[in-house]
Amino acid sequence: MQKRNPSVQLALNGTPIYLNNILMSVSVKREEKDMSGQKSSTKKSDKGVKAKELSVTGFIPYNRKEWLTQLFNLAEAETGKGEQTKYRVSCTVAEAVNMREVQFSGEVSATEQNGQLGWSISFRLREVNSVAEKKDQRKKKPKVKTQGENAPVAKSAGENSGKSEEQKDERKGAAKDVDDFFGGIDG
Repeated sequence: MQKRNPSVQLALNGTPIYLNNILMSVSVKREEKDMSGQKSSTKKSDKGVKAKELSVTGFIPYNRKEWLTQLFNLAEAETGKGEQTKYRVSCTVAEAVNMREVQFSGEVSATEQNGQLGWSISFRLREVNSVAEKKDQRKKKPKVKTQGENAPVAKSAGENSGKSEEQKDERKGAAKDVDDFFGGIDG
């Protein structure tokens, strides 16, 4: 008799992550810094929204060890450049909070469970290229000064050589007369 897989509640790049008793929770951290110093003030400075994290726990029975193998292969995967692989995440909670692209973050653990013949699984997926990051990238960037109509323009070698000829023409006396006689500067 063929074993049935549980319903797919989480997928990464379309690859289903099979876990029994799956539980997922999502969190977002709003970073702030205490501005009160030594006083009893409650002033804080907002440093913005940080990446969302999806925490996943579940259970894999011993007789479905291929699920565990697949999960660890995904967690260890790297791109051709040696960077950690990014995944398109598909699950209801991620969709609800607009979480699209993730990477494994921190520890992926599989702990044997006494009396249950399987592993307790836990891992975290951290959002990459978040909506907040994209908003920051779209903000107006400071303009870099470029060479325009009003900017000074470098003179060509021909223009510079004309100036040096004028300087040579400022010579007086016998040297100038000799140069002019033999064709000198212009010749």
